[in-house]
Amino acid sequence: MAIELSCADYTWPAAPHTTALDIISGLGFTAVDLGYFTGRSHVRPEDVGAEIAQHAGRVAERCAERGLAVADVFAQTADFEDAAVNHPDPAERERSLEFFDRALEFARRVGSPGMTILPGVVFGGEPWEDAAGRAAEGLRVRIDKAAAAGLRLSVEPHQGSFIDTPELTARFLEMVPGLRLTLDYGHFVFGGSSDDDIEPLLPASGHVQCRGGRTGTLQADMRANTIDFPRMVRGLAATGYEGFLATEYVWAEWHRCNEVDNLTETVELRDVLGRALDDVAATASSPTGA
Repeated sequence: MAIELSCADYTWPAAPHTTALDIISGLGFTAVDLGYFTGRSHVRPEDVGAEIAQHAGRVAERCAERGLAVADVFAQTADFEDAAVNHPDPAERERSLEFFDRALEFARRVGSPGMTILPGVVFGGEPWEDAAGRAAEGLRVRIDKAAAAGLRLSVEPHQGSFIDTPELTARFLEMVPGLRLTLDYGHFVFGGSSDDDIEPLLPASGHVQCRGGRTGTLQADMRANTIDFPRMVRGLAATGYEGFLATEYVWAEWHRCNEVDNLTETVELRDVLGRALDDVAATASSPTGA
């Protein structure tokens, strides 16, 4: 499988789901990242409930009608602490696992090759090692469950999580063999990390999310963006990555992610990524490989 482009359906929260999928297909994407967020996505866990097969079937049909493959299902609860993988309360960890099981079944039935979840947070003033240890324990179970279902599982290092820098992420990967990342450079660049800092994480990528960003700005328009996306694409190709690059502009007050034109920026980023993929393909097919 070559690297392909996808677009998140939650880029368009004000539109009905069918319209969001129409926009994604109309922009020339052939795959979609589905949000599965409590209280704030087109497809919501609380609406799906126990009727997973019925809801997944309807969503899969919507996507197929528009020629869209499902690239990823991104499952989140209400906030970073709610039912977190590494919650200190055993009852909350059990609730987290129940949520995961339902989300995994939805992802499997909708035809997704994988699922993304959040890694957890540091609770109170606890040592990082305690938060990471509980997360590692919980994720090992989830990796096995996903593998049994034939799906890739990855976590997204993000601002507010206990792995919010490339260094902490690399340290945590050593604790959980087989863990994959849903890599979004923007969360690291926001905190001042450079492409050089982030690049060592590329071999662990199971899925990739893309949007403009810069130091202090989690979501930036492409004119202000400092992420070298062509370099990122070349680096992924060099690792043998065979997944999706998802444009993931969002519309939310969190970190002022509601101050860019999602349509314009998605198109601009789509073209940047598309040209980078074309360049990689041309290099690979050239007799000298250069």
